[in-house]
Amino acid sequence: MRKLYILFFFFLIVFSLQSQNDLTDKRLYHNTYIPDAVVDKKYGINMYEKLNMMLGGDTVRNDMNGYAANGYEEDYYTTGKLLHKGFYVDGQLKVYKNYYPNGNVERNFRMVDLKRSKMTLYYEEGGVKSDIVYIGSEALKWKDYYRNGTLEFIEEYHKSFQYYVQKANYLENGTPENTLELTNKKKLIYLQSYYHSNGKLKEQGQVKYNKAMFDYERFGTWVLFDEKGTPIKEQKYAVGKVVSEKNL
Repeated sequence: MRKLYILFFFFLIVFSLQSQNDLTDKRLYHNTYIPDAVVDKKYGINMYEKLNMMLGGDTVRNDMNGYAANGYEEDYYTTGKLLHKGFYVDGQLKVYKNYYPNGNVERNFRMVDLKRSKMTLYYEEGGVKSDIVYIGSEALKWKDYYRNGTLEFIEEYHKSFQYYVQKANYLENGTPENTLELTNKKKLIYLQSYYHSNGKLKEQGQVKYNKAMFDYERFGTWVLFDEKGTPIKEQKYAVGKVVSEKNL
């Protein structure tokens, strides 16, 4: 029995020394960071965005020899956990993943082609937080999710970035709060809807994108509803203003 205890403690000492050597190697050959210094509670790990040319970053990363980084680079937490792994070309990021101190992926950025890229952000406990499609440094389509996985927000622009294709907000239970949907692409006419917290329609009508004013204006007939979904009022709009109304 005594021999078994001695053998057990021997393995503990060897494992401890090996772990210390691994951490020392990481500090010698990689950048290391204190977890609380790099993880922002609201924005996550965004310290590498300045190295991402696709998103407008203009900073260059140098390797351990002082040259512009090329190929894969890794950074670690002072705990020894992986923080960042990215592929660099001339010091700028092309593909990368960041990791929370618990080992879960914090964000995943990848290029689709020379103009388009995608970013996926994650909650610390897992699960998608945001999905974003970029053209250049501009977000073409953006989705946010609640921690329970339901869609919270979606915003999608036309590729010209002049007007929306769709936009919507949702409650945590999946009930819509408001939606904007392009129904006539040539005239840039939308159906806009607002909802009560129980999911019943509150207001609904049409809006038109005014290119001269860079704004969305209500026009035509809008209907207002009570919490049971019953129409209670009708309003007529012209150039974004009420011109007449009547109770139903």
